[in-house]
Amino acid sequence: MGSWVRKLGLFAAVAAVIAPGAAFAGRAASTGGADLAPHRAIYSLSMGRTNSSGQFVNIGGAVRAVLEKTCDAWISVEQVKMQVTTQGGGELRQDLMYTRWESLDGKDYRFAARSTTNGKITKYRGVAHSEPDTEGEAVYSEPIKITMALPSGTQFYFGLTSWLIEQARAGAKRAETIVFDGTDEEGPQKAIAFIIPLKTAGNRPSVKGETNLGPLVDRPGWNMHIAFYPLGGRAAEPDYEVRAVVLDNGVTLKLELAFTSFTAIQTLEKIEALEKPEC
Repeated sequence: MGSWVRKLGLFAAVAAVIAPGAAFAGRAASTGGADLAPHRAIYSLSMGRTNSSGQFVNIGGAVRAVLEKTCDAWISVEQVKMQVTTQGGGELRQDLMYTRWESLDGKDYRFAARSTTNGKITKYRGVAHSEPDTEGEAVYSEPIKITMALPSGTQFYFGLTSWLIEQARAGAKRAETIVFDGTDEEGPQKAIAFIIPLKTAGNRPSVKGETNLGPLVDRPGWNMHIAFYPLGGRAAEPDYEVRAVVLDNGVTLKLELAFTSFTAIQTLEKIEALEKPEC
């Protein structure tokens, strides 16, 4: 339960874990490529498809996200409040807080995550470094001291978003990369994605109140279908899959997280632009 719930709050990160296999060649992405838009946004959480044998029957809640740019880094804060109802009538309440700092060259990363589930608190905190041609490293200071190796070219949060948009603009249809976000102890993962351009704004999935969301969402974009696998694993089936609508400024309109018996949906409800720094 804990792993997939934590992933629900990572709408931008999940939507961005992509790079074309042929062009990747182990190099790290710079976060300065695509013209990402600093913004503040609110998303709703809801249950998508489910079946009668599924453990979960309803999901509700909201995500508040802030993406800021400084002269040397990208900073994001995400707060998730979620309620999950089970088949037996029980309810799980989860509050999550994510904070990330990533240097503009995509090499240095600091992360902190706090999850409270029905009163039980779990924390993750640490730093990481990635290089294009040599092995990197992630060091956790919470919940315990853990050091893990990162494959060369491992990508973090904002570098992935920029890389995703650059490759989608270049016409990539299939892409894969290695990603690390620090929101749990699982370490880096392999992500494989398929990219389909949105032909017109009218082809985007229906988003509640979209006509009132403003110019940040009146942009071209792509449908992305992304599957996540354990690094080095041989399983044919991914741990989970994501379907996302990502615009060329890094804004995610909608994200659907798919599991065996149900899907959870994150939908943009409100967004406002934040100023970029004068450096």
